[in-house]
Order: sequence, then structure tokens, then C-alpha cells
Amino acid sequence: MLHINYFLPAAAAATRRLAGSSIRSSAYTQTQILRHHFSSSVSADELSHFSGLASSWWDPMGPSRVLHLMNPTRHDFIASCLTESEPQANNRQGCGGGIFAESLARTLCSRNSGTEALHPRTKAGSIVAIDPSTSLIKIARDHASNDPAVFEHLRSGAFRYENTTIESLSSSVATTQQRQDDKLFDVITLFEVIEHVDPHTSSSFLTHCLKLLNPGGWLIGSTIARTIPSFIVNKMVAEAPWPIGVVPWGTHEWSKFVNANELRGWVEEGLMRAADGAAHRAGSEALQGMKWKVAGVVYVPGLGWNMVDGGEDWGNYFWAVQKRV
Repeated sequence: MLHINYFLPAAAAATRRLAGSSIRSSAYTQTQILRHHFSSSVSADELSHFSGLASSWWDPMGPSRVLHLMNPTRHDFIASCLTESEPQANNRQGCGGGIFAESLARTLCSRNSGTEALHPRTKAGSIVAIDPSTSLIKIARDHASNDPAVFEHLRSGAFRYENTTIESLSSSVATTQQRQDDKLFDVITLFEVIEHVDPHTSSSFLTHCLKLLNPGGWLIGSTIARTIPSFIVNKMVAEAPWPIGVVPWGTHEWSKFVNANELRGWVEEGLMRAADGAAHRAGSEALQGMKWKVAGVVYVPGLGWNMVDGGEDWGNYFWAVQKRV
């Protein structure tokens, strides 16, 4: 199964590809890269803000420690989706973001193990992680080389980092002369991404993701609801000064938080746009057979993250949509 994981700075985000990286260059440089080299939904302001976190990005006890702690629960949610209905294509997955990308890469089977069996939970066969920043990709690759098992997957090509965007990948699929299913994914993950995308481009961003998804494939992510409880937890508490806070001040912008019903609306619009052809515009038939899945996820200090069905209005939540077969 192929995972593609789209990485944003705040995400410190068989399957053949998974994409991701980290950030570490000047705010000016990151902004210029974003504005002049890519057509992307990534916010230049967000990219600049998280540039300063690169030095502590991989510290499991640093500002991004709650993201490190979320990885096992992310795997649980992916497994719950695949158990419910596994994609019927080539078992290729894609994702972004170094912190999760490396975690997922550790579930890949070694090419020297003599077996082609996929991990029973993630079903990952290969991974591509993407990011619009050249320097972030380099940092992620350098960090991955410190783990012999992950480095083996980088050398074999089962795990790959790419300096690109979802929009660029989507455009390449639309214009390629190769078979499209060689470039599509069975699973695309967007953990802690959508709340850092400009709300005016969110539907378009999701459309590009869905265009890259095989029929029957899953688009899986996590984000934060725009509710009073989430404001208290994710702004007042989470961004409070140390030792109370768990993320740096300014990490989140409450107005960009997305409620589950809003996100589902964007996804449904994205499915219809992704099904549009040169001679027709897709309607509700593009939604037939889709599956929508959502679950709240709560962080308890000392205990970690736990999924809570029906808790999506409390703050953080996982979401997933399966594209119809």
C-alpha cells in the first residue's frame, strides 16, 4: 500500500511512497521559495513561523513532543480505516511530514527480510513524503539516515522524500503520458495540516489530494474543531508558558480551526471537483459509495492520546474519507 503524507511545519508531519520533511531556514528564504517556486495552499506566514522550530523539531521532549506522542494513535486510526475497508488497488500509500513519515517508515518490511508481507496495521509497502522547502527535505533526510532501518528504506526507494507540493503532484498526474495509476496512492494522510491551510483554498487543496487517490483509497487526517472547548485547550492551555503549555505560542490560529461538518462539506465538494471531466461537471453521483469517518482524540498529560468516539467537538479529532470504488 502506498502512503503519501503531506507535511506542513505544524504537522512535524505494497505501499510505495510517503512524503514529508522538517523546516530550518530563514523566514525570508522559506517565503520566497513558497511564493516563487510553487503553486501551493501552504501559508507563507505559517511556513515562516515554524522555520524557527527546526532545531527542536526532533526532540521528543521538546515543543513538538505532543506530535511524537500522537504517532501510535495515528497508526490506530489508519488501521481502523483499513480494517473497515482496505483499498482495492496496488496497496500504495503516501504521507508527509518527518515525524510521522519516519514512524510509518518503520512499519515497512525490509527488502532483505525475504518476505513481501505488509505490516498488519499500516499495510505500508512504500512511502513518499513531500514538502515545498528544500532545506526541510534535507533536514528530514539527514535525520532519517540516523536510523539504520529507515535509512535502508531510503536507499531501496521504498521510503522517499520529495521537494514538491500536492498541487504539483496533482498537475503531473493530469498531464502525464504514463499510466495514471502508477502515480496514484491508496492512502494519503494529512495529520495536523488542514488548520494551517488558508481557508479560502482548503476545498481546492483537498480536491488535489483526492485527485491523487485511487478509487477505494483513503484520505486520512487530523485537525482541530473551532469550538470554545478547543480554544481553551489548544490556545489558552496548550500555548501557555512552560511548564503548562505543550506547544509554542502562536502555533495555532483559532479562526482556522475546522469543525467536522465543515470539513465534510469541503471533502464532498472536493470529490465532485476531482471527478469533473473535460466535458462534464460531476454531481452527487461522485459521492455515492464514499465513506466518512470521524473520531475525537484527547491528550491527557502522563497518559498520552486516546480516541473518543463522538468527541470531535472537544478539540482535536481524526477524520477520513474513502473515495468510492
